[in-house]
Amino acid sequence: MAKGRAVKYQLIQHRLLEPEGSEPDFTRGTLEGDIAASPITFYRLQCDANGDLRSYIAQGEILPVPTRSFGGIAIFAIPEMGRFYRHVLIQKGYPHHGAVAFDHVGKTLFEVFKYLGIKDIAYNQPRNLPYPTENPFA
Repeated sequence: MAKGRAVKYQLIQHRLLEPEGSEPDFTRGTLEGDIAASPITFYRLQCDANGDLRSYIAQGEILPVPTRSFGGIAIFAIPEMGRFYRHVLIQKGYPHHGAVAFDHVGKTLFEVFKYLGIKDIAYNQPRNLPYPTENPFA
């Protein structure tokens, strides 16, 4: 986390979960502040409706941009994210939450997922490598 970081409580959680006007009790412990710029790997491993494991992996970076928001937050830059979002996250019905590793570990994750027998491992493909559902004439 960058400057201005602290362990606090999120006001919205306190309002919803604790008695009005009370001091935060069980909602304490939220990291507040912008996450420092660094390389990242955004990924997800889950079962589909048939019980088959599937995953995605996308490498990128955290940008050094102030968010002026709350929580532990950052702005991610992932190459070809628009195409990846459309042809993987939306078309394959992934939820919008994923996991973040604070380094480029896509190579390792890919090998682990293969070792687990996962057949569907999607990734953010470069522009010259179209997705199966992508229109090559677009």
